Amino acid sequence: MKKIVLLAIVAVLAVLAVGCKKNQAGDLSLGNVTYSACKSHTDNLAKAMDPYGDPDSVTVTYDEGTLHVTHFNVLVNCAFEETGVDVDLTQSGDTITIEEHENRDGELDRCMCATDCTYDIKGVEKGHHVLVFKNWYPEEKILSFEF
Repeated sequence: MKKIVLLAIVAVLAVLAVGCKKNQAGDLSLGNVTYSACKSHTDNLAKAMDPYGDPDSVTVTYDEGTLHVTHFNVLVNCAFEETGVDVDLTQSGDTITIEEHENRDGELDRCMCATDCTYDIKGVEKGHHVLVFKNWYPEEKILSFEF
């Protein structure tokens, strides 16, 4: 009886281990983050309210497990000019959520800037993926693709 229970527990753990391995957020890594100088500037956070200025757009290419992302006109607080842009990744199934923001270690300025941000996301398996971009724009930008 003990052997049957032990075998059942081992079998359940093996199924869980195999089932959880695919698409774990820990499998992704971020690299080569760069960003342009402020392309356009506005006071009083006006770009974060509708209607806002330059629309953002995204290009993505895939090369052997790495997504090369360029996000044009990312909206960040002007403080990024001193502290930089941070990119945070989370993954749930085939959805990768990307939060782009000014480094939050310092105080925020009372203005917004558009910048072009590029980075690599490594560890992306071939297949269908959804990218969800979050920054100061009121709406999330969603991009669906298959490589």
